[in-house]
Amino acid sequence: MIRLVFALLVVVSLLANLYLLLRDDGSQHRTATQSAAVDQFEVIRTKGGLLAVSTIKAPEFFQATSDHTVLGVPVGQTTSQIRVRAVYSYHVELAPEWKVTLRDKTFIVIAPRVKPTLPVAIDTATLERYVSGTWSLFTGPGELDRLQRSISTSLAAKAALPSYIQFQREAARTTVTEFVTKWLVAQPRWQPASAYKVQVFFADEPIEALGAAPPPFVREQ
Repeated sequence: MIRLVFALLVVVSLLANLYLLLRDDGSQHRTATQSAAVDQFEVIRTKGGLLAVSTIKAPEFFQATSDHTVLGVPVGQTTSQIRVRAVYSYHVELAPEWKVTLRDKTFIVIAPRVKPTLPVAIDTATLERYVSGTWSLFTGPGELDRLQRSISTSLAAKAALPSYIQFQREAARTTVTEFVTKWLVAQPRWQPASAYKVQVFFADEPIEALGAAPPPFVREQ
């Protein structure tokens, strides 16, 4: 009897999942946007300011699988998947000391290291959620919600990866070079040198990356 009930539940779950997958009832969806009360807003000042230097847009994929048991007996799995386009933004803090020196008509700039701007943004228009498994009709919504809540943490970890930092490095260098060039031109004392070359390095770059810079930056610790 127990086996029969179990089999019927499996069949019902499969049929229900198939129905949800294939249905197209032509229903119209209405959405509404409501802002929170002003007294619930929180404004945080950025000390010294930030310079936005680069952006990476990348499709990301997340997956999680949960095992289900009844009285210790495995009865199947639920696999949830989410695809979404992430927007990684990076910045340089303006408050820390920027080291600038002039050598041979070249400004050598050592800027603070590039940091990811958190939380990482996602384009909700590209968000796709999938769920599969024998019991997904019952467990799917909860598993998908759990996976979606973990996305911010996963994306933050990715944004800080050395490979991601390195991938945006040259774009960030170009932005900082433009910023420094415009800033120097605005300083009366440096206007005669406005045509000089600007070389930008970041504080977290390996010492080998400073090989193009004249001393004393080559061996600075």
